[in-house]
Amino acid sequence: MGLNEYFDFLAPDDIRIKGHRIGIETVLYEYLYRERTPEEIQQLYPTLTLAEVYTTILYYLQNQESVSRYLQDWLEWSHQQR
Repeated sequence: MGLNEYFDFLAPDDIRIKGHRIGIETVLYEYLYRERTPEEIQQLYPTLTLAEVYTTILYYLQNQESVSRYLQDWLEWSHQQR
């Protein structure tokens, strides 16, 4: 199973963890900006498995340039909404 099969690509700016309404930005924000461990993230979002959290981080690491842009766009949109 490829990494992409763990995610639902609903739109260029909306990537969700398959089987959840949680977007990859939720996990990656906790990991990158709040410096939480995968185990801490899984405790915050108990519907996610630890494997799903690690898979999301691995997806980021393998696609760092495009996912970093995705996150930047999401952060800018979030700030505009406030």
